[in-house]
Amino acid sequence: MAGLQDWTTMIRVHRRGRRAGALVARGQLTAAAEALDDAVALARRQWGDENPQSIALLSNLVDLRRALGELAAARELGERVVELSGRVLGDDHPMTWYAVNNLALVLQATGELARARELHERELAAARRLRGTTHPETLTSMDNLAQCLFRLGEVDAAYALADEAVRLSREVRGAGDPDTLVAVDNLGVIADARGDRALARRLHEEAVDGLRHALGDEHPHTVAALANLAASRRDPA
Repeated sequence: MAGLQDWTTMIRVHRRGRRAGALVARGQLTAAAEALDDAVALARRQWGDENPQSIALLSNLVDLRRALGELAAARELGERVVELSGRVLGDDHPMTWYAVNNLALVLQATGELARARELHERELAAARRLRGTTHPETLTSMDNLAQCLFRLGEVDAAYALADEAVRLSREVRGAGDPDTLVAVDNLGVIADARGDRALARRLHEEAVDGLRHALGDEHPHTVAALANLAASRRDPA
């Protein structure tokens, strides 16, 4: 009976986790957080925190809290998930590095850029070693570090890394993939900061056209790209 209950709970957790992921993909972050909270509560009740499934869900919740602007809660949970995953799964487990990346993104958002950079650099090195230099998740890690470097004022280094991430993402994911288009939009912001406004506009236009087609006008990624394009058009050429 216990085995059946465990299997039933696993199915319920999986369904809620998949629903949360689908809602995130559609940009419905508040509804996604509710679904993910339900999945986390079920997993904790059945298995506790020291379980790979619970750790994965908690790490996803860190990223979702960040996206919703709940930075204090995201930071506190992010620190705990990194410690928990390192202790339960090991410091070099992919899930631990995923948790490190999510914490680094939170630290970027809170302005703790020096520590964010350290974590992003460590996570990128691990991604290249564990997954390879052209794995999609490695490319995301490259873009995350590029954004951190940009916020630190290291614009040329940020541009070089972001440009490489875009080039590889076009080859690996395809030019119309939403993750590629987000990276293109990010590169446009850096190009604008370097004074190359014509390039910035072309990149933002590419991102807007692609994201509208892939995700629709109301998705947060599309809205952000539209705002960046509008800002680039207001600037003198």
